[in-house]
Amino acid sequence: MLFRRSRALVPTTAVISAAVLAGAGLAPAFAQAADRTAPPAAAEVSPNAVPGGEPWVVSVGDSFISGEAGRWAGNESLTTSGIDALGRAAYWDAGDRESIERCHRSKSAAIHIGVVRSLNLACSGAITSTRFDADGNFKPGIDFYDQGGRKGQALMLQEFASQNNVKMVALSIGGNDFHFADIVSQCVKDYLVSLTSRCQDSATVKSYISESAADRVRQNTAGAILNVASAMENAGYADADWTLVLQLYPQPLPVAGDMRYDVLRQTLGGCGFGNADLDWAAATLLPLVNDTFMTAALQAQAQRPSLRVEVMDSSRAFGGRQLCHDAVSRVGTDGGVANWQDQGAADRSEWVMEINIINAFETYQQESLHPNFWGQLALRNCYRQVWNGGNVQGGACQRAAAGGVTADCEPNMTLVTAGGRTAAATAAETRASKARVRLRCPGISLKSGEESVLRGRVTPAGSATTVTYQVRWDGTSWKSKGTSAVKAKGHYSFPIVIPRSAPAGRTYEWRVIAKSGTKVVATSGIRRTLVR
Repeated sequence: MLFRRSRALVPTTAVISAAVLAGAGLAPAFAQAADRTAPPAAAEVSPNAVPGGEPWVVSVGDSFISGEAGRWAGNESLTTSGIDALGRAAYWDAGDRESIERCHRSKSAAIHIGVVRSLNLACSGAITSTRFDADGNFKPGIDFYDQGGRKGQALMLQEFASQNNVKMVALSIGGNDFHFADIVSQCVKDYLVSLTSRCQDSATVKSYISESAADRVRQNTAGAILNVASAMENAGYADADWTLVLQLYPQPLPVAGDMRYDVLRQTLGGCGFGNADLDWAAATLLPLVNDTFMTAALQAQAQRPSLRVEVMDSSRAFGGRQLCHDAVSRVGTDGGVANWQDQGAADRSEWVMEINIINAFETYQQESLHPNFWGQLALRNCYRQVWNGGNVQGGACQRAAAGGVTADCEPNMTLVTAGGRTAAATAAETRASKARVRLRCPGISLKSGEESVLRGRVTPAGSATTVTYQVRWDGTSWKSKGTSAVKAKGHYSFPIVIPRSAPAGRTYEWRVIAKSGTKVVATSGIRRTLVR
């Protein structure tokens, strides 16, 4: 399906809120790097056949898709012990380290939807072109940069797609091109100086979002989108062979009427914005950024009409779960849960990382105002619906009114597609499975030596039905670990233990095979546990 600008997918000023994009990668000390060295043009590549094998989904772009802040499941005061969902290995994507330091490609990043293989090439702090930030950290853009062994994301995508069957590429980019780190810094400074100060009135802020600035970002973003298309073409793909998904930016802060704190907002909640700036951000700032992204896509598709583009509008995805929203609380406070692993934590905690101005404990300033562990898993739930068993579709990602979490420990979300239709919450691959594996929530991450339980039900189950659970890790083959007969009504359960020798950062995968005699009658979906 070609890109459509339908009403269901266009962000409105009534539902979008701002500081958001402080986001697309808050650099340390809210610094915006100045080095914007232009990358070389893409090299000519001879067309190849599209690789066969299992399909892949790939993410490219900035911090709102890299998984920035995905380590922390909420916010708490004076400690991070009760919110550390993924541990120090949260951002390791190359064994015991990051492949590119400070890209923060989180284990909880939304692209890892489980029902299809996934790769995260995005980098926190990225803009449309490759650069080095103010602290000297390499930030690959959506281009073909190739110097000293460092590569742009378009080139990385091209090289990967030439060897693997990429069916969907998800992109989030443009927030850092608008200097949102600097805008957020100005808003917080103004709030700390005077409750009536308005960062929106700053001449510098106005220059960042002026008409000429928006035109520049639009042109750069359209070029980035075309670079993604060129990367896939260079890898041997026709436009009909894959789909580009544009992820719009979500609202990280509430509007003034939903703010939890009247005063001391930065001190109490890490949300130092005044009322006027909260509402300005909701009515002006975020709509400007998302509309610029959308019009850039229209501009790119005008130049390449066959490009297949869908939109995941996540602007409303965190409704009622934003930082300092009065419907949720900090972990460890009155009204909040004591620990992120408590039942109901996803419904009672914030889904956005607080604005960090002191680099407390093991946190980073660049994590500020980004979707945290729960926010990442919420977006992941929507991406699974966008994937739609390989029939990629766009829609508006929204929090399910009933709340709660899925069997995968993700917040329940709905994807409202064009025409107001709600997409099925479970992909076709999972619906087809007769055996279900449920790992008691939470359980997405465990420490070495910790125990949990695989439990589920086989439907239908006869007297001769048996179940076997299997495990693998880090790309190894499946290994059968135990077999038992099913219990009443087809129920089964297996105790599992993470080996004490398991290193932090290892991902274990579990599944259950149901047999009738020697015949396999059903295979469950895959559950994953990260060692933290």
